Amino acid sequence: MIKGIIPMTYCFFNKNNTIDLNIMHEQISLIKKLGSNGIACLGLATEVNKLDFVEKKKIIELVAKISNGSLPLVVTISGKNVTEYKKLIEIAHFYDASWIVFQPMLKKNTTDKDCFDFFNKIIGLVNKKTLVGVQNAKEYIGVGLESPEIITLYKKFSNFRAIKGEASATLIQSDITQYPKNLKVFNGRGGQEIVDNFLAGCSGIIPSLEGVDFFLKIYKLIQEKKISEARKLYKKILPSIVFSMQSIDSLVCYGKRICAYRMGIKKIYDRSPGLKPTNFGIKLSKQFANDLGKF
Repeated sequence: MIKGIIPMTYCFFNKNNTIDLNIMHEQISLIKKLGSNGIACLGLATEVNKLDFVEKKKIIELVAKISNGSLPLVVTISGKNVTEYKKLIEIAHFYDASWIVFQPMLKKNTTDKDCFDFFNKIIGLVNKKTLVGVQNAKEYIGVGLESPEIITLYKKFSNFRAIKGEASATLIQSDITQYPKNLKVFNGRGGQEIVDNFLAGCSGIIPSLEGVDFFLKIYKLIQEKKISEARKLYKKILPSIVFSMQSIDSLVCYGKRICAYRMGIKKIYDRSPGLKPTNFGIKLSKQFANDLGKF
């Protein structure tokens, strides 16, 4: 079972709005170098809603090629239609993804029931040997599943054994108490409440990259039962998390910049639609990157 700190890749762009494959390569190599417990792609931080099918395919291929089986590969799948989901499932299978995480197929007026009905159909398309789960991010995308619906899917699908949540530690803990012990819960939210998430029973965190070196140290301290030391280290990175995690738009605008500046990258290009950086926001991003230091 995968666990620990599994960074979600950002998507870096060139000036001409294409994906910057060189920076992507550097990012994936850095995730390996840091000693991460896995690598994830095509989540909200990857700006997956702005990518077409060919670009999604390319990112999966790039992550798989560079990580080269050295890290568990987590592929988040979303698409405009069922056909796109099926094609991405096939690609994830081809590259031996350890865990496939489904986002709901969002359309106008999508309801919680629509999410459940969709997951109930799409999960069965995954190879039974591959871990499968859903991204339950109701706080960010407005729709999701309640615990009874999660348990229904758990009982129906033998490989549905992990949830990617986006909720507070208290809410996550309440959910975990209702789940079977082998239904593993991961949280995200850029590493917010990371110590409390693990104390609540989370198996891991899937954060964006800019603070992963700190998160890996915190995770190690928690494993060693050094909770006070873990909290002290968390306090050092918390201001940066608060700054970038105001929203998903803020994360991909400013969180990505903090990450880039820590990597030594000076120029960042944004793909629309999204939050446009201000000079003040860029200045703060550089300050937070400087506070955290180079990777």
